Amino acid sequence: MLKPIICAIILFTSCVSFGQDKNYELEATYMNCMYGIFEDDGAELKELIKNAEQKLVAAKLLKDTSGESYIALFKNIEKAVDGRISSLGVSDHVIEGMSDKVKVKENMTCMQVMMKSENFEGSKLSKLIQLSSSGSSNPKITAITEKLLLIFEAKDFDHDFYKYLTFSLIDKFNTANKKQSNPPKGQN
Repeated sequence: MLKPIICAIILFTSCVSFGQDKNYELEATYMNCMYGIFEDDGAELKELIKNAEQKLVAAKLLKDTSGESYIALFKNIEKAVDGRISSLGVSDHVIEGMSDKVKVKENMTCMQVMMKSENFEGSKLSKLIQLSSSGSSNPKITAITEKLLLIFEAKDFDHDFYKYLTFSLIDKFNTANKKQSNPPKGQN
């Protein structure tokens, strides 16, 4: 009985995602699953995404907020992880939200429903998940972005999912680079 209710809620929320193209239903569902782990229904995460974008524009890593600028960013991703940008805060916020075990379980259920959708197989989202689960456990960021550029189109970056993915990737590599340049005492 609970499963049809969850499916109905996900379908409803993905259909009413403000300002998102209907061709991005899976991405909207993914983001709604993410927003659902927060008490504020993702309001702060949405604000962090907007702020991260503005930080990248201010740092001249994005020319503007267009999809073409994001494609250019991915082609020159090394500049975004060379230390000129501190944490964008997106990944830290999501990790903090995932500390609630009940919310994590709800998120996992939400994601499973999305992945069982008839639209999932062969979708960009499916390709991204396959990409993230294949390959080396410690890949170079350029190797990742080369593969991502085979999937992305400029218009994708009109959707928060692709911005979220970009900022999470930058946060992950900036954190890893910071740890490598500042190893714990005794590991020098």
